[in-house]
Amino acid sequence: MKKYIWVMLILGSVVSGFSQTKEEEIMRLLELTGAKNLAKQTLEMFIPKMKVLVPSVSQEFWDLFMEKMDLDVFIKSYIPLYDRYYTLEEIKALIAFYESPVGKKVVEVAPLITAESLSLGEEWGLLMGKLILEEMKKAGYEGI
Repeated sequence: MKKYIWVMLILGSVVSGFSQTKEEEIMRLLELTGAKNLAKQTLEMFIPKMKVLVPSVSQEFWDLFMEKMDLDVFIKSYIPLYDRYYTLEEIKALIAFYESPVGKKVVEVAPLITAESLSLGEEWGLLMGKLILEEMKKAGYEGI
């Protein structure tokens, strides 16, 4: 019985250590990918849109809101997702990629591509909206 307890304790510490290592590697990957900066960029793009929706809210409110946002807590919430979908070996391979020159460039240009993609998406959406309205009018829908 004592042997069984010792074996369980040893196995438990090995599994616990493995999880700790994987969690640390996931955090390292998230740092390398600039996840925190992307989250901040997303918030900074979101707030101007909220200002338009609720113009009565003061700039002071938005400044305080940004100060209160704990992006570290948000980023840590990604750990279970990465743990679920990637093995430790895959996490390490991703880390190797993001430490490479090409991986560093991906992180560097990702915010630029994201910002430009949003603009392209808005332009495309407006164009599609106009085309849909034209097609509706051609099809005989009234009041458009």
